[in-house]
Amino acid sequence: MNFLDKLGYGGKAMVIGLLIVFTGLIIIILCLKLMAAIFSGIEKKKAKKAEAERKAAERAAEKAAQAAPVKEVAEPEPEAPEGDETEIIAVISAAVAAFIGSGVPVKIKSVKRVNGWKNAARTEQIFKF
Repeated sequence: MNFLDKLGYGGKAMVIGLLIVFTGLIIIILCLKLMAAIFSGIEKKKAKKAEAERKAAERAAEKAAQAAPVKEVAEPEPEAPEGDETEIIAVISAAVAAFIGSGVPVKIKSVKRVNGWKNAARTEQIFKF
């Protein structure tokens, strides 16, 4: 075997090795794209389901708002919240109506702010580990 034969065998081995490596890389890329397509389909289904649940909650909130008025119990006047918080009260009433379910009239009489989130964040940072 002379030098040129050895060089030819070495070149063939190199080409075969490169073909194997790049074929493996192409297979990995195709597998990743297939998995991405599968998982994006699953995410789309979850998004559609969440949208349907949100619409059902909105319908339940509308139905609760249109329901017969609830008898009010004589209680002292609740304190007026600072600023215009009607949107927050509407969101809270929609969440309560969605949680309880339809058919039950819901009326929020007062909303009181608490600093629970501040304390929870502080506790989370202190007792992290």
